[in-house]
Amino acid sequence: MEVNMRLWMLLSLTAAIVCAGSPNCSYLSLLEHLGMGSSSYSLSAVRPVRDWRSPTFATVDLYLYVIIDVDEKFQSFTTGVSLSASWTNELLRWDPLDFCGIQQFNVPREYVWRPHFTIMESIETKQSGAEQASQVLLRSGGMVFYGDTYKITSTCNMDLHKFPFDTQRCKLTLLALLTTIDQVRLFLPSNSSDVTTGSLTVFQKQGEWDLISVHVSKDNLTIGPREVLDQLVYTITITRKPQLYIINFLVPVLVFLVLDLMSFFMNESRGEKLGFKVTILLAISVLLLILHDILPSTDKKTPVIGIFCTGVFSFVGCSIVETITVSFLMRMASKCDAKALTSRTPEKMNGEGTDQSADSTGVGHHLERKEDDSSVLHLILAELQVLRTHMSSDHPKHHGKSCLYLKTAAKWINAVYFILYLCAATVFLALIGKEWFN
Repeated sequence: MEVNMRLWMLLSLTAAIVCAGSPNCSYLSLLEHLGMGSSSYSLSAVRPVRDWRSPTFATVDLYLYVIIDVDEKFQSFTTGVSLSASWTNELLRWDPLDFCGIQQFNVPREYVWRPHFTIMESIETKQSGAEQASQVLLRSGGMVFYGDTYKITSTCNMDLHKFPFDTQRCKLTLLALLTTIDQVRLFLPSNSSDVTTGSLTVFQKQGEWDLISVHVSKDNLTIGPREVLDQLVYTITITRKPQLYIINFLVPVLVFLVLDLMSFFMNESRGEKLGFKVTILLAISVLLLILHDILPSTDKKTPVIGIFCTGVFSFVGCSIVETITVSFLMRMASKCDAKALTSRTPEKMNGEGTDQSADSTGVGHHLERKEDDSSVLHLILAELQVLRTHMSSDHPKHHGKSCLYLKTAAKWINAVYFILYLCAATVFLALIGKEWFN
Protein backbone atom coordinates (compact mmCIF):
# COMPACT_ATOMS: atom_id res chain seq x y z
CA MET A 1 0.00 0.00 0.00
CA GLU A 2 2.82 2.36 0.90
CA VAL A 3 4.62 1.50 -2.36
CA ASN A 4 1.54 2.43 -4.39
CA MET A 5 1.14 5.71 -2.58
CA ARG A 6 4.77 6.63 -3.19
CA LEU A 7 4.44 5.69 -6.87
CA TRP A 8 1.32 7.84 -7.25
CA MET A 9 3.02 10.81 -5.61
CA LEU A 10 6.05 10.39 -7.87
CA LEU A 11 3.87 10.38 -10.99
CA SER A 12 1.94 13.45 -9.85
CA LEU A 13 5.16 15.31 -9.18
CA THR A 14 6.50 14.36 -12.59
CA ALA A 15 3.35 15.57 -14.31
CA ALA A 16 3.47 18.83 -12.41
CA ILE A 17 7.08 19.38 -13.46
CA VAL A 18 6.23 18.64 -17.11
CA CYS A 19 3.27 20.99 -17.08
CA ALA A 20 5.32 23.66 -15.42
CA GLY A 21 7.89 23.32 -18.17
CA SER A 22 5.23 23.49 -20.93
CA PRO A 23 3.42 26.83 -20.73
CA ASN A 24 1.28 26.10 -23.86
CA CYS A 25 -0.85 23.30 -22.37
CA SER A 26 -3.89 25.48 -21.67
CA TYR A 27 -6.75 26.38 -24.03
CA LEU A 28 -6.12 30.03 -23.24
CA SER A 29 -2.60 29.77 -24.61
CA LEU A 30 -4.00 28.19 -27.77
CA LEU A 31 -6.58 30.96 -28.14
CA GLU A 32 -3.87 33.59 -27.80
CA HIS A 33 -1.72 31.75 -30.32
CA LEU A 34 -4.57 31.71 -32.85
CA GLY A 35 -5.38 35.34 -32.21
CA MET A 36 -8.95 34.61 -31.12
CA GLY A 37 -10.84 36.51 -28.50
CA SER A 38 -13.80 38.72 -27.81
CA SER A 39 -11.87 41.81 -28.92
CA SER A 40 -10.76 40.32 -32.26
CA TYR A 41 -13.29 40.38 -35.11
CA SER A 42 -10.97 39.78 -38.04
CA LEU A 43 -11.36 35.98 -37.91
CA SER A 44 -15.18 36.16 -37.94
CA ALA A 45 -15.64 39.10 -40.31
CA VAL A 46 -14.33 37.65 -43.59
CA ARG A 47 -14.16 34.30 -45.29
CA PRO A 48 -11.11 32.43 -43.86
CA VAL A 49 -8.92 31.78 -46.92
CA ARG A 50 -5.36 32.81 -47.67
CA ASP A 51 -6.19 33.41 -51.33
CA TRP A 52 -9.57 35.04 -51.99
CA ARG A 53 -9.82 33.22 -55.33
CA SER A 54 -10.01 29.80 -53.66
CA PRO A 55 -13.54 28.78 -52.60
CA THR A 56 -14.58 27.42 -49.23
CA PHE A 57 -15.94 23.89 -49.37
CA ALA A 58 -18.75 23.21 -46.92
CA THR A 59 -20.56 19.94 -46.31
CA VAL A 60 -24.10 20.12 -44.96
CA ASP A 61 -26.39 17.50 -43.41
CA LEU A 62 -30.03 18.14 -42.58
CA TYR A 63 -32.26 15.69 -40.72
CA LEU A 64 -35.96 15.98 -39.98
CA TYR A 65 -36.86 14.89 -36.45
CA VAL A 66 -40.43 16.17 -35.93
CA ILE A 67 -43.44 17.50 -37.86
CA ILE A 68 -44.95 20.18 -35.65
CA ASP A 69 -47.84 21.41 -37.77
CA VAL A 70 -49.26 21.26 -41.29
CA ASP A 71 -51.70 24.06 -42.07
CA GLU A 72 -53.70 23.19 -45.17
CA LYS A 73 -55.63 26.47 -45.08
CA PHE A 74 -52.52 28.65 -45.33
CA GLN A 75 -50.34 26.09 -47.15
CA SER A 76 -47.61 26.14 -44.47
CA PHE A 77 -45.40 23.40 -43.08
CA THR A 78 -43.76 23.62 -39.63
CA THR A 79 -40.96 21.18 -38.86
CA GLY A 80 -38.08 20.62 -36.51
CA VAL A 81 -34.77 19.93 -38.27
CA SER A 82 -31.23 19.26 -37.18
CA LEU A 83 -28.56 21.02 -39.25
CA SER A 84 -24.87 20.10 -39.13
CA ALA A 85 -22.16 21.65 -41.27
CA SER A 86 -18.38 21.58 -41.55
CA TRP A 87 -15.85 23.63 -43.50
CA THR A 88 -12.14 24.44 -43.51
CA ASN A 89 -10.76 27.55 -41.86
CA GLU A 90 -7.31 28.09 -43.33
CA LEU A 91 -6.42 30.69 -40.70
CA LEU A 92 -7.02 28.53 -37.62
CA ARG A 93 -4.46 25.73 -37.67
CA TRP A 94 -1.93 24.58 -35.10
CA ASP A 95 0.46 21.76 -34.30
CA PRO A 96 -0.93 19.63 -31.45
CA LEU A 97 2.61 18.82 -30.27
CA ASP A 98 3.15 22.50 -29.43
CA PHE A 99 0.14 22.51 -27.12
CA CYS A 100 0.44 19.27 -25.15
CA GLY A 101 -1.47 17.26 -27.76
CA ILE A 102 -4.60 19.42 -27.97
CA GLN A 103 -6.40 18.05 -31.04
CA GLN A 104 -9.68 19.99 -30.79
CA PHE A 105 -11.58 22.36 -28.56
CA ASN A 106 -14.81 24.32 -28.46
CA VAL A 107 -14.92 28.05 -29.04
CA PRO A 108 -17.81 30.53 -29.10
CA ARG A 109 -19.34 30.71 -32.53
CA GLU A 110 -18.89 34.49 -32.60
CA TYR A 111 -15.11 33.94 -32.74
CA VAL A 112 -15.08 32.25 -36.15
CA TRP A 113 -16.56 32.88 -39.57
CA ARG A 114 -19.63 30.80 -40.48
CA PRO A 115 -21.58 30.46 -43.74
CA HIS A 116 -24.96 32.16 -43.54
CA PHE A 117 -27.31 29.27 -44.28
CA THR A 118 -30.93 30.01 -45.07
CA ILE A 119 -34.05 28.15 -46.23
CA MET A 120 -35.57 29.70 -49.35
CA GLU A 121 -39.15 28.58 -48.52
CA SER A 122 -38.89 29.70 -44.90
CA ILE A 123 -41.54 32.01 -43.47
CA GLU A 124 -40.06 31.91 -39.98
CA THR A 125 -36.95 30.20 -38.62
CA LYS A 126 -36.09 29.88 -34.94
CA GLN A 127 -33.18 28.19 -33.23
CA SER A 128 -34.45 25.62 -30.76
CA GLY A 129 -31.09 24.66 -29.22
CA ALA A 130 -29.48 27.98 -28.31
CA GLU A 131 -27.12 26.53 -25.69
CA GLN A 132 -25.67 23.87 -27.97
CA ALA A 133 -25.39 26.31 -30.88
CA SER A 134 -23.44 28.87 -28.86
CA GLN A 135 -20.20 27.04 -29.64
CA VAL A 136 -18.46 25.38 -32.57
CA LEU A 137 -15.87 22.61 -32.59
CA LEU A 138 -12.44 23.58 -33.94
CA ARG A 139 -9.82 20.97 -34.90
CA SER A 140 -6.10 21.33 -35.39
CA GLY A 141 -6.29 20.92 -39.17
CA GLY A 142 -8.59 23.93 -39.44
CA MET A 143 -11.88 22.02 -39.73
CA VAL A 144 -14.83 23.76 -38.11
CA PHE A 145 -17.93 21.77 -37.11
CA TYR A 146 -21.23 23.46 -36.43
CA GLY A 147 -24.59 21.97 -35.46
CA ASP A 148 -27.96 23.24 -34.30
CA THR A 149 -31.66 22.45 -34.28
CA TYR A 150 -34.20 24.74 -35.88
CA LYS A 151 -37.96 25.20 -35.94
CA ILE A 152 -38.80 26.12 -39.52
CA THR A 153 -42.16 27.30 -40.83
CA SER A 154 -42.07 27.15 -44.61
CA THR A 155 -44.44 27.33 -47.52
CA CYS A 156 -45.60 24.11 -49.14
CA ASN A 157 -47.66 23.72 -52.29
CA MET A 158 -50.10 21.02 -51.15
CA ASP A 159 -52.31 18.88 -53.34
CA LEU A 160 -55.46 18.21 -51.30
CA HIS A 161 -57.43 16.45 -54.03
CA LYS A 162 -57.41 13.13 -52.13
CA PHE A 163 -57.82 14.60 -48.66
CA PRO A 164 -57.79 12.90 -46.11
CA PHE A 165 -56.00 10.04 -47.94
CA ASP A 166 -53.36 12.40 -49.30
CA THR A 167 -49.57 12.34 -49.48
CA GLN A 168 -47.72 15.66 -49.49
CA ARG A 169 -44.27 16.59 -50.79
CA CYS A 170 -42.73 19.71 -49.30
CA LYS A 171 -39.35 21.19 -50.23
CA LEU A 172 -36.69 22.81 -48.09
CA THR A 173 -34.08 24.54 -50.26
CA LEU A 174 -30.91 25.32 -48.32
CA LEU A 175 -28.33 27.76 -49.64
CA ALA A 176 -25.53 30.01 -48.41
CA LEU A 177 -26.95 33.46 -48.86
CA LEU A 178 -24.87 36.23 -50.49
CA THR A 179 -22.07 33.81 -51.49
CA THR A 180 -21.70 32.51 -55.03
CA ILE A 181 -20.14 29.19 -56.04
CA ASP A 182 -16.86 31.03 -56.52
CA GLN A 183 -16.87 31.74 -52.78
CA VAL A 184 -18.75 28.86 -51.08
CA ARG A 185 -19.53 25.48 -52.54
CA LEU A 186 -21.95 23.13 -50.82
CA PHE A 187 -21.64 19.35 -50.78
CA LEU A 188 -23.79 16.49 -49.57
CA PRO A 189 -21.92 13.95 -47.42
CA SER A 190 -25.00 11.68 -47.29
CA ASN A 191 -27.29 10.41 -50.03
CA SER A 192 -31.09 10.27 -49.91
CA SER A 193 -31.16 6.80 -48.37
CA ASP A 194 -28.83 7.83 -45.54
CA VAL A 195 -30.77 11.02 -44.82
CA THR A 196 -34.08 9.11 -44.83
CA THR A 197 -32.72 6.44 -42.48
CA GLY A 198 -31.23 9.04 -40.15
CA SER A 199 -34.44 11.08 -40.10
CA LEU A 200 -36.61 8.02 -39.41
CA THR A 201 -34.26 7.03 -36.58
CA VAL A 202 -34.73 10.30 -34.70
CA PHE A 203 -38.24 11.08 -35.97
CA GLN A 204 -40.82 11.70 -33.26
CA LYS A 205 -44.15 10.27 -34.38
CA GLN A 206 -46.83 12.60 -33.15
CA GLY A 207 -49.89 14.22 -34.65
CA GLU A 208 -51.57 13.09 -37.86
CA TRP A 209 -48.52 12.81 -40.16
CA ASP A 210 -46.00 10.07 -40.85
CA LEU A 211 -42.63 10.59 -42.52
CA ILE A 212 -42.12 8.50 -45.67
CA SER A 213 -38.81 9.66 -47.12
CA VAL A 214 -36.40 12.57 -47.55
CA HIS A 215 -34.88 12.99 -51.02
CA VAL A 216 -31.83 15.22 -51.35
CA SER A 217 -30.36 16.76 -54.48
CA LYS A 218 -27.93 19.50 -55.42
CA ASP A 219 -28.80 22.26 -57.82
CA ASN A 220 -27.68 25.71 -58.89
CA LEU A 221 -29.63 28.91 -58.48
CA THR A 222 -28.90 31.60 -61.06
CA ILE A 223 -29.48 35.19 -59.96
CA GLY A 224 -28.76 37.71 -62.65
CA PRO A 225 -26.32 37.18 -65.51
CA ARG A 226 -23.29 36.13 -63.43
CA GLU A 227 -24.30 35.18 -59.87
CA VAL A 228 -24.75 31.44 -59.41
CA LEU A 229 -25.38 29.93 -55.98
CA ASP A 230 -25.14 26.35 -54.79
CA GLN A 231 -28.33 25.02 -53.23
CA LEU A 232 -29.34 21.75 -51.61
CA VAL A 233 -32.94 20.65 -52.13
CA TYR A 234 -34.56 18.41 -49.50
CA THR A 235 -37.89 16.96 -50.68
CA ILE A 236 -39.82 15.67 -47.67
CA THR A 237 -42.60 13.16 -48.37
CA ILE A 238 -45.23 12.75 -45.65
CA THR A 239 -48.56 10.94 -45.50
CA ARG A 240 -51.64 11.72 -43.44
CA LYS A 241 -53.27 9.45 -40.87
CA PRO A 242 -56.93 9.53 -42.00
CA GLN A 243 -58.59 7.81 -39.02
CA LEU A 244 -59.81 11.01 -37.37
CA TYR A 245 -61.37 12.37 -40.56
CA ILE A 246 -62.98 9.03 -41.33
CA ILE A 247 -64.70 9.05 -37.94
CA ASN A 248 -65.63 12.74 -37.93
CA PHE A 249 -66.60 13.30 -41.59
CA LEU A 250 -66.90 10.30 -43.86
CA VAL A 251 -68.80 7.94 -41.56
CA PRO A 252 -71.41 10.54 -40.46
CA VAL A 253 -72.09 11.65 -44.05
CA LEU A 254 -72.38 8.03 -45.20
CA VAL A 255 -74.77 7.30 -42.31
CA PHE A 256 -76.88 10.32 -43.30
CA LEU A 257 -77.12 8.94 -46.84
CA VAL A 258 -78.24 5.54 -45.56
CA LEU A 259 -80.79 7.14 -43.23
CA ASP A 260 -82.18 9.16 -46.12
CA LEU A 261 -82.62 5.95 -48.11
CA MET A 262 -84.32 4.25 -45.16
CA SER A 263 -86.70 7.19 -44.76
CA PHE A 264 -88.57 6.01 -47.89
CA PHE A 265 -90.16 3.36 -45.69
CA MET A 266 -91.57 5.95 -43.29
CA ASN A 267 -95.25 6.97 -43.23
CA GLU A 268 -95.93 10.19 -45.13
CA SER A 269 -99.34 10.98 -43.69
CA ARG A 270 -98.10 12.80 -40.58
CA GLY A 271 -95.31 14.84 -42.15
CA GLU A 272 -92.57 13.14 -40.07
CA LYS A 273 -90.72 11.99 -43.17
CA LEU A 274 -90.22 15.50 -44.52
CA GLY A 275 -89.01 16.83 -41.16
CA PHE A 276 -86.57 13.93 -40.85
CA LYS A 277 -85.05 14.64 -44.27
CA VAL A 278 -84.71 18.36 -43.55
CA THR A 279 -82.85 17.52 -40.32
CA ILE A 280 -80.40 15.34 -42.28
CA LEU A 281 -79.85 18.15 -44.78
CA LEU A 282 -79.03 20.62 -41.99
CA ALA A 283 -76.58 18.18 -40.39
CA ILE A 284 -74.71 17.78 -43.69
CA SER A 285 -74.63 21.58 -44.04
CA VAL A 286 -72.84 21.86 -40.69
CA LEU A 287 -70.20 19.34 -41.81
CA LEU A 288 -69.69 21.29 -45.04
CA LEU A 289 -69.07 24.49 -43.04
CA ILE A 290 -66.47 22.71 -40.89
CA LEU A 291 -64.82 21.31 -44.01
CA HIS A 292 -64.68 24.80 -45.53
CA ASP A 293 -62.70 26.05 -42.51
CA ILE A 294 -60.12 23.27 -42.96
CA LEU A 295 -59.52 23.27 -46.70
CA PRO A 296 -58.28 26.28 -48.68
CA SER A 297 -59.94 27.82 -51.68
CA THR A 298 -58.05 26.54 -54.72
CA ASP A 299 -58.39 26.75 -58.46
CA LYS A 300 -56.95 23.27 -58.92
CA LYS A 301 -58.77 19.97 -58.52
CA THR A 302 -61.63 20.08 -56.03
CA PRO A 303 -60.99 17.81 -53.00
CA VAL A 304 -62.81 14.50 -53.30
CA ILE A 305 -64.24 14.87 -49.80
CA GLY A 306 -65.90 18.11 -50.91
CA ILE A 307 -67.42 16.35 -53.93
CA PHE A 308 -68.55 13.52 -51.62
CA CYS A 309 -70.29 15.81 -49.11
CA THR A 310 -71.81 17.98 -51.85
CA GLY A 311 -73.08 14.91 -53.69
CA VAL A 312 -74.77 13.52 -50.59
CA PHE A 313 -76.18 16.99 -49.92
CA SER A 314 -77.65 17.02 -53.46
CA PHE A 315 -79.12 13.53 -53.04
CA VAL A 316 -80.86 14.56 -49.83
CA GLY A 317 -82.06 17.81 -51.42
CA CYS A 318 -83.61 15.97 -54.38
CA SER A 319 -85.13 13.48 -51.95
CA ILE A 320 -86.83 16.35 -50.11
CA VAL A 321 -88.27 17.65 -53.41
CA GLU A 322 -89.59 14.15 -54.18
CA THR A 323 -91.12 13.87 -50.70
CA ILE A 324 -92.87 17.22 -51.09
CA THR A 325 -94.27 16.12 -54.49
CA VAL A 326 -95.55 12.80 -53.18
CA SER A 327 -97.05 14.47 -50.10
CA PHE A 328 -98.83 16.96 -52.32
CA LEU A 329 -100.35 14.18 -54.46
CA MET A 330 -101.44 12.24 -51.40
CA ARG A 331 -103.02 15.34 -49.91
CA MET A 332 -104.88 16.00 -53.15
CA ALA A 333 -106.10 12.39 -53.12
CA SER A 334 -107.36 12.82 -49.55
CA LYS A 335 -109.25 15.96 -50.52
CA CYS A 336 -110.72 14.10 -53.50
CA ASP A 337 -111.94 11.29 -51.21
CA ALA A 338 -113.48 13.81 -48.82
CA LYS A 339 -115.30 15.56 -51.67
CA ALA A 340 -116.67 12.26 -52.97
CA LEU A 341 -117.97 11.34 -49.53
CA THR A 342 -119.60 14.72 -48.90
CA SER A 343 -121.51 14.39 -52.19
CA ARG A 344 -123.17 11.24 -50.78
CA THR A 345 -124.94 12.56 -47.65
CA PRO A 346 -127.55 10.39 -45.88
CA GLU A 347 -130.30 12.88 -46.78
CA LYS A 348 -129.56 12.55 -50.51
CA MET A 349 -129.27 8.83 -50.29
CA ASN A 350 -132.62 8.57 -48.44
CA GLY A 351 -134.29 10.91 -50.97
CA GLU A 352 -132.96 8.96 -53.87
CA GLY A 353 -133.97 5.71 -52.24
CA THR A 354 -137.72 6.48 -52.61
CA ASP A 355 -137.33 6.47 -56.41
CA GLN A 356 -135.36 3.21 -56.58
CA SER A 357 -136.59 -0.27 -57.08
CA ALA A 358 -138.09 -2.59 -54.47
CA ASP A 359 -134.79 -2.65 -52.56
CA SER A 360 -135.04 1.03 -51.49
CA THR A 361 -138.75 0.54 -50.69
CA GLY A 362 -137.74 -2.21 -48.31
CA VAL A 363 -135.60 0.26 -46.39
CA GLY A 364 -138.63 2.33 -45.39
CA HIS A 365 -140.47 -0.81 -44.46
CA HIS A 366 -137.70 -1.83 -42.07
CA LEU A 367 -137.48 1.64 -40.52
CA GLU A 368 -141.09 1.33 -39.42
CA ARG A 369 -140.31 -1.91 -37.59
CA LYS A 370 -137.55 -0.73 -35.25
CA GLU A 371 -138.87 -2.80 -32.43
CA ASP A 372 -137.93 -5.94 -34.27
CA ASP A 373 -134.38 -7.18 -33.43
CA SER A 374 -133.67 -8.45 -36.92
CA SER A 375 -134.65 -5.17 -38.56
CA VAL A 376 -131.23 -3.63 -37.77
CA LEU A 377 -129.38 -6.13 -39.94
CA HIS A 378 -131.82 -5.65 -42.80
CA LEU A 379 -131.40 -1.89 -42.45
CA ILE A 380 -127.60 -2.13 -42.79
CA LEU A 381 -127.92 -4.39 -45.81
CA ALA A 382 -130.33 -2.00 -47.46
CA GLU A 383 -128.06 0.97 -46.78
CA LEU A 384 -125.12 -0.80 -48.42
CA GLN A 385 -127.22 -1.57 -51.47
CA VAL A 386 -128.28 2.07 -51.76
CA LEU A 387 -124.63 3.20 -51.39
CA ARG A 388 -123.53 0.85 -54.17
CA THR A 389 -126.28 2.11 -56.41
CA HIS A 390 -125.33 5.70 -55.67
CA MET A 391 -121.62 5.14 -56.41
CA SER A 392 -122.53 3.57 -59.74
CA SER A 393 -123.97 6.90 -60.88
CA ASP A 394 -121.94 9.18 -63.21
CA HIS A 395 -120.74 11.92 -60.81
CA PRO A 396 -119.36 9.78 -57.92
CA LYS A 397 -117.71 7.45 -60.40
CA HIS A 398 -115.75 10.38 -61.76
CA HIS A 399 -114.45 11.33 -58.29
CA GLY A 400 -113.42 7.75 -57.50
CA LYS A 401 -111.27 7.45 -60.60
CA SER A 402 -109.53 10.79 -59.95
CA CYS A 403 -108.64 9.81 -56.39
CA LEU A 404 -107.33 6.47 -57.56
CA TYR A 405 -105.17 8.08 -60.23
CA LEU A 406 -103.58 10.48 -57.70
CA LYS A 407 -102.75 7.72 -55.25
CA THR A 408 -101.34 5.49 -57.98
CA ALA A 409 -99.17 8.31 -59.34
CA ALA A 410 -97.78 9.06 -55.85
CA LYS A 411 -96.92 5.40 -55.25
CA TRP A 412 -95.25 5.03 -58.65
CA ILE A 413 -93.20 8.21 -58.21
CA ASN A 414 -92.05 7.06 -54.77
CA ALA A 415 -91.08 3.58 -56.00
CA VAL A 416 -89.31 4.73 -59.18
CA TYR A 417 -87.42 7.48 -57.38
CA PHE A 418 -86.27 5.06 -54.66
CA ILE A 419 -84.84 2.69 -57.29
CA LEU A 420 -83.13 5.54 -59.16
CA TYR A 421 -81.86 6.98 -55.88
CA LEU A 422 -80.37 3.65 -54.81
CA CYS A 423 -78.68 3.06 -58.18
CA ALA A 424 -77.33 6.62 -58.43
CA ALA A 425 -76.00 6.54 -54.85
CA THR A 426 -74.25 3.22 -55.48
CA VAL A 427 -72.58 4.48 -58.66
CA PHE A 428 -71.63 7.74 -56.95
CA LEU A 429 -69.97 5.97 -54.01
CA ALA A 430 -68.10 3.66 -56.38
CA LEU A 431 -66.72 6.59 -58.39
CA ILE A 432 -65.73 8.43 -55.21
CA GLY A 433 -63.89 5.38 -53.88
CA LYS A 434 -62.11 4.90 -57.20
CA GLU A 435 -60.99 8.54 -57.22
CA TRP A 436 -59.77 8.35 -53.63
CA PHE A 437 -57.78 5.13 -53.72
CA ASN A 438 -56.42 5.06 -57.29
